[in-house]
Amino acid sequence: MRALAAASSPLRARARARASLLFLLSASSPRLPLPMNPSSSSSSGGGGYHSKAATFSSTQPRGGARRRGGGGPGGRGGDGSDRIDALGRLLTRVLRHMASELNLDMRTDGYVRVHDLLKLNLQTFAKIPLKSHTVEEIREAVRQDNKQRFSLLVEDGELLIRANQGHTVTIVTSEGLLKPVLSTDEVSVCVHGTYRKNLDSILQYGLKRMARLHVHFSSGLPTDGGVISGMRQSVNILIYMNVSKALQDGMKLYISDNKVILTEGFDGVVPVKYFEKIETWPGRAPIPFQK
Repeated sequence: MRALAAASSPLRARARARASLLFLLSASSPRLPLPMNPSSSSSSGGGGYHSKAATFSSTQPRGGARRRGGGGPGGRGGDGSDRIDALGRLLTRVLRHMASELNLDMRTDGYVRVHDLLKLNLQTFAKIPLKSHTVEEIREAVRQDNKQRFSLLVEDGELLIRANQGHTVTIVTSEGLLKPVLSTDEVSVCVHGTYRKNLDSILQYGLKRMARLHVHFSSGLPTDGGVISGMRQSVNILIYMNVSKALQDGMKLYISDNKVILTEGFDGVVPVKYFEKIETWPGRAPIPFQK
């Protein structure tokens, strides 16, 4: 028994030494702070504008981000292209759809003062407050927009901006915003891009302007990967308008600064009888239909 106790004594000693060492290490090591849950910190600080416009402008749009300009450095929220891209997307929504709700002083031709825009308590899709942007960044967003959605105007020394088309706000008038199309010579191509899933409804009811002020037509085709104003690149159906017949029957057609052809149709609808032809895209196979 004494031999067994003597043999086990070194084992107990080593165990006690190991325990003491672990205790000293844990006592001398600094305690690291626990990471803060980001959702527990205040994001708005109270006050300010909290209508549905603020929510709408700070939420990622369906389909994800759309690149307007070229690539470049800078992550979301940084000083790179994503910051300008996000600013441009917010400007599109404000200038087309939100002027009334935000009490922006918008003219009938769609122009608002850039100074007034930069006072709005909104944030872009990059989570950057609109107020933190500069006039030069507004200019850069306009310059980078590859569909030329905006126009700038200097009047009495003050910079104004507008969306060239796509409005839902009724402050804007067709005559103030757009140039009238008076003859077929002014329009070489007038085509509406859509999707096959919509075609049956369109052939039954015509092309509707929906919530917008106008039905949109492009003055070109999305060939060679180019960007065409007035048409999404993902469309798979093309509907061509008979411009001559539309003008003869008194339909008012307009063209925007970025060459989008627009019409209110008749009571907000372009009837099927004004369709010249329908094709698939990009195959361009003809689709028969009854006018």
